[in-house]
Amino acid sequence: MTNYYLGADMGGTLIKIAIVDDKANVIEEAVVNTDINASPKSVIENIVEVFKKFKNYNKVKTIGIGIAGDIDFKQGIVRFSPNLPKWNKVQLKKDIEKLTGKTVFVDNDANTAAIGAYWLDVKAKADNMVCVTLGTGVGGGIIINKKLFRGNSGTAGEIGHITVVPDGRKCNCGNYGCAETYIGVRHIVKETIDLLKTKKSKYIVKLANNDIEQITPKLLSQAAEKGDVVAKKVWNNAGEKLGILLADIIDFFNPDCIVLCGGISNAGDLIIKPAKEQIKKRAFKTAAKACRIIVSKYTSKLGVVGAAMLVKN
Repeated sequence: MTNYYLGADMGGTLIKIAIVDDKANVIEEAVVNTDINASPKSVIENIVEVFKKFKNYNKVKTIGIGIAGDIDFKQGIVRFSPNLPKWNKVQLKKDIEKLTGKTVFVDNDANTAAIGAYWLDVKAKADNMVCVTLGTGVGGGIIINKKLFRGNSGTAGEIGHITVVPDGRKCNCGNYGCAETYIGVRHIVKETIDLLKTKKSKYIVKLANNDIEQITPKLLSQAAEKGDVVAKKVWNNAGEKLGILLADIIDFFNPDCIVLCGGISNAGDLIIKPAKEQIKKRAFKTAAKACRIIVSKYTSKLGVVGAAMLVKN
């Protein structure tokens, strides 16, 4: 008999909801807009209504929720979420269980992305895996002996705040030189704008319609593919810092594989090639050779699938 699991990935713009089977195949899915101005109670009631519209809802015994922020996964409490300003000390597990009568699991969205990568990209065949999310920020999740590792207080996997440049750029976390300040979207765009003040670009400004506010990682990839010197330099710099970070992860965790996901990972070889060069220079050779670097093919589904599969972790 096939088991079904329900998951929700609660982002600041969209809430993705899905029912998946034992092998993490998506059976049903829906997407709703996130109303950041609505009360948590209203949002919770709305998504539960969406849950109940699924034809396989009655076959589901558990619900998993992934959400950005400071999450008490044991109690299922959202202490704080940067994407949802009104969500402070929200008893998410308790509230949804009351409305559904089903067992609910709540965790940080980087952890649910890691679980999603474990099931979708790795097909649950690796013992030890690290997932690195490359987007607005840089996050991560750690799988050890096929189980999610959360650490003592639930904050394991804050990979974006590993220092890659001592006394480097100031990070929002208060530290200096965090990986996030060199690989995150905002910082990549800012570095591009700074370089354009002193270097000529053949394609960036043109592709941005002479408006630097329109510069995005996708645009930078297009420019670099056309041979733009500035865009290539930006991606090379980001790739080098990513490589330093991955070399540290390889030496510390000795994982079977590292899965890269998120918008920045779509740059492909533009960022992966310089990263691998740094790994070759810095990581233990045996550990580096044993670790596969995988770019996720399922970035948009990792969070919701991982949330659904929380019950298995």
